[in-house]
Amino acid sequence: MRISRVLLICICCLLAAPAVWGQAANRQANHEILGFLDPQTGTFRLLTPVDDSAEPSALTTFTGTITLTITVTVKTNGLTNVVCTANVAAEDAITTGSPRSFAESDTVTATGTGATRTCKLSIPYSWNLSTQVSDTMSTDYTVTGAASTTSTTPPLRSTSLSPVDSRKVPANGAITALTANATI
Repeated sequence: MRISRVLLICICCLLAAPAVWGQAANRQANHEILGFLDPQTGTFRLLTPVDDSAEPSALTTFTGTITLTITVTVKTNGLTNVVCTANVAAEDAITTGSPRSFAESDTVTATGTGATRTCKLSIPYSWNLSTQVSDTMSTDYTVTGAASTTSTTPPLRSTSLSPVDSRKVPANGAITALTANATI
């Protein structure tokens, strides 16, 4: 009787062990790679661990102005209102593990009549950058034409280009003059 009791206790322990082990946290291997897709170049950049003990990079303010003159050829009949929008984006510290993005935009109504219109856009910027020598900025535009300023019915037409220009962030105080041609 004594042996059967010991044998019964051993069997109960063997049956209960998997249930107890099943209560442990299910730790699956993490196969993720941390990083981000750089929209400018289409490349995947790995995130590097940030060293909290290191002092942050000193920020320097870079100011300037991007001017973009767009000559618009209107070929769609019925368009009377032409509007242009320009965007400038800059990426700072993309290799340091703590990247930052800046974005500026301007929207204007085109001047002129008939088949040729002109948009003169001006985008002043002031960015606090930590890695200006390696930072890039890009400029794009969208031109939209409509039958009137309040029209949401056809004819509606738009065209865009991205990037019109891509370059290193210029020296402080620079004026970057760009031109483009668009047809709507």
